[in-house]
Amino acid sequence: MAVTLDQREIDEFLTLSHTLIFTTLGRDGYPHSTPNWFVYMDGHLYLRTRHKSQKARNVGRDSRVSAVVESGELWRELKAVMVRGRAEEVSDEAERARFEEALQVKYEKFREDRQGMTPRMQQHYGQTTVCYKIVPEKRLATWDNRKARLAGG
Repeated sequence: MAVTLDQREIDEFLTLSHTLIFTTLGRDGYPHSTPNWFVYMDGHLYLRTRHKSQKARNVGRDSRVSAVVESGELWRELKAVMVRGRAEEVSDEAERARFEEALQVKYEKFREDRQGMTPRMQQHYGQTTVCYKIVPEKRLATWDNRKARLAGG
């Protein structure tokens, strides 16, 4: 039996998942992977980062990226979707506004009160941000080990 996810399962998993691992390529060619909050919207993964972040600089040099969303702890629970493609900056104001609103709604209960942050942290998170849409160029890789039939089980 195949362990891959169908489109309905992909859509549900990406909509309900919490954290995406976003991988860009550094100047030296090595992968640079970071956890990010994200939104799955219109069949694409969207995320934002500070305009001066390492990942934004990396995308500015080379837009090839990878993103993995995963869940599970035991082997039989492992489930993931991996997207390989290009990060495109979202310049359309209406599209960015839809993303920002969806991001706000999705993570509202997880946000920290900025009043409790140090001035340095407030400055850090107050910086200008850039929004990216990940456009797949390769076939998605998906798996759900719950679908695997184990010998004797």
